[in-house]
Amino acid sequence: MTEYTEDKIIRLIDSAIADKSETTDVEFKDARGGLPGDTWRTISSFSHKPGGGIIVFGVKEESDGNISVVNGLDIATLQEKISELLNTVMQNAGRPDYKIIDYQGKRLLILVVYAIPDELKPCFNKRMGLPTGACIRDGNTDRAITFEEMKAFVRNSQVYKYDRKPVLNFETSLLSKEKLEVFLAKSAERAHRPTADNTPNDQLLVNLGLAKREGLYFYPTVGGILVFSTTPPQQIADFARIVVRCVKYAGLDVASPIVDKVDIVGTLDEQIDEMERFILRNIAVNAEIVGAKRVETFEYPRKALRELVANAVIHRDYMITETYTQVNIFADRIEISNPGNLPPGVTIENIKEAQFSRNEVIAAILRDLEYLEEYGRGIDIVFSEMASAGLLPPMFKNQSNSFSVTLLGGKYRGLNSRQTQIMHRIFEMGRVSAGELEKTMRSVSRPTINSDLAKLVEIGLIEQKGSSRSTYYELKR
Repeated sequence: MTEYTEDKIIRLIDSAIADKSETTDVEFKDARGGLPGDTWRTISSFSHKPGGGIIVFGVKEESDGNISVVNGLDIATLQEKISELLNTVMQNAGRPDYKIIDYQGKRLLILVVYAIPDELKPCFNKRMGLPTGACIRDGNTDRAITFEEMKAFVRNSQVYKYDRKPVLNFETSLLSKEKLEVFLAKSAERAHRPTADNTPNDQLLVNLGLAKREGLYFYPTVGGILVFSTTPPQQIADFARIVVRCVKYAGLDVASPIVDKVDIVGTLDEQIDEMERFILRNIAVNAEIVGAKRVETFEYPRKALRELVANAVIHRDYMITETYTQVNIFADRIEISNPGNLPPGVTIENIKEAQFSRNEVIAAILRDLEYLEEYGRGIDIVFSEMASAGLLPPMFKNQSNSFSVTLLGGKYRGLNSRQTQIMHRIFEMGRVSAGELEKTMRSVSRPTINSDLAKLVEIGLIEQKGSSRSTYYELKR
């Protein structure tokens, strides 16, 4: 860690003032009017820079290019505001130091920001999210990181390397040699290496992220066990709740009778296969004669279902063990939910473009095992397949600790985007009022909302309850 003594700080300030410019290590803030609103940017930048840097409060850059030291700092209040910023706004800001020094007869407050370890990066503004809430030092300025820079940070994070974590007290012999050979053969075929040696060994497993060496021994990683274990991974205590809970309900909500249910265990590829089988046996099938052949068409496009169940397994946050991946099939829709929210930089709005996985080892392995139709294009395929089937686009919900996708069945064909949004809100809340919808659908007028609600009542999707100001709407049973 770089040491910032008082002598070193003064030398850095002297040099910057003499050069009439902030530097890669020094940022000046006037701060007589309180904590500048852009302070978080410099904290983020210095947290990412080798050696960190110092923020000097009480120095002003003049319009003529000169730099002057100012009077009138409320140092005690500034420290309180900085502490509040670090504790409530910033994520992964480390432990900056405060120093108060006398300089040119005036008192300055110095915030020493140290570089944080790679596994804790990025440091960012939680209110802004990623990538816009994180910065790097570019010369003497702070600029927002790019999406690619964000991914480079996140790949080194402990959270996003969890599938590479070694599972101690287990040997690599726990991994299926036969299954590994199949994987290696398919991987060689994809890479056009037909003469490759497909015999697994410990060093090869390390290269693939399926094992890790600790001292003299090799241990399987989380990703290695979850995909290649010879026995169900759930038999290991740490993985006991890596289960997919599937339920088919007779009606429109979880209060309706259960028709079918199963808790799916096994390796991740086995879970994907079983999830698909469960869904297909619990949705309607239409049959028609095409030429001389009987062709069956599922209520929901099979290709879209396959991509969604594969994505649920591949992108799950496996550090969260308090809950399960869940598949709920209702009479009018399918809901698939997962522990863990979207990765940094990925939002519901950019989900088709900003492909990024928190489990790179698992994603790469299941791609080569052909459990992904087209790596990086899964969501595109879901949208395309739903449109081809005449169904509405999938609906996504990203919460602090979970992510879910809903596929609406045929009874919702023909709804416009506003009506779809209203239905989504009803699924989420159970019931809504026109006033509540007006607050959440801010760009839509109250008369338009009333018209959409009346239409949904008319076609039998929802029903009106209550009267006057107590009127609300819920799913029609």
